[in-house]
Amino acid sequence: MTKQGQASRNRFHQRFWSTLLILVGLNLPQPVWAAASKQDLEAIARTRDIALQAINSRDFSKIEPFLHPAFTITTVDNRIFHRPQEFEQYWNQQFTAPIKNIALELTGETTRTFLSADTEVAYGEATSTFYFTDGNVGVMPLRWTAVLQKVQGTWMIQTLHFSSNLLDNPVLHGAQMQGRILAIASGVGGLLVGAIAVWLLRRRSNPAIQPSSPES
Repeated sequence: MTKQGQASRNRFHQRFWSTLLILVGLNLPQPVWAAASKQDLEAIARTRDIALQAINSRDFSKIEPFLHPAFTITTVDNRIFHRPQEFEQYWNQQFTAPIKNIALELTGETTRTFLSADTEVAYGEATSTFYFTDGNVGVMPLRWTAVLQKVQGTWMIQTLHFSSNLLDNPVLHGAQMQGRILAIASGVGGLLVGAIAVWLLRRRSNPAIQPSSPES
């Protein structure tokens, strides 16, 4: 092969591999936004704190400016709400016997990824503490996922999702305990009723012997 032919072949290989790398690169996932400014992180923290205060104080008026127009929240019982008024009504309905109060608290580290300069996906853990009317306290571990978007300079909650182990939580344990108490009470009550019934039947079947009158 001549030197000219060899050079032409080398140029062809270079162009081929360059084109292939470009095509492969176009199909690779684009890198996520790996950094955020200190101001954005502080603003996100403020939105988070206001949301927690709204839930724990049952005052949702302050959180409304921080909810995205397409806001969605999914609760641990698989309910979905798109309006804060609907969620507020649902939340207030939880405070009936035997639940007196519920306190939500974030725990551990928050893992966050910025998909763009104005979109954050975060997840972490939390605890929901239940205060019952009988004085007992139960803690339910939770996991949460949130999507926040920056709209006109404000970080808003677009999606919020909570999950828990529904087979291991204080509300279920409380219901089971109440069920056991009712079962025991019903059993004791049944025994008492049965004992009284047997006692009455025996009295009827063995009437008291009347004393005979003295002979005149």
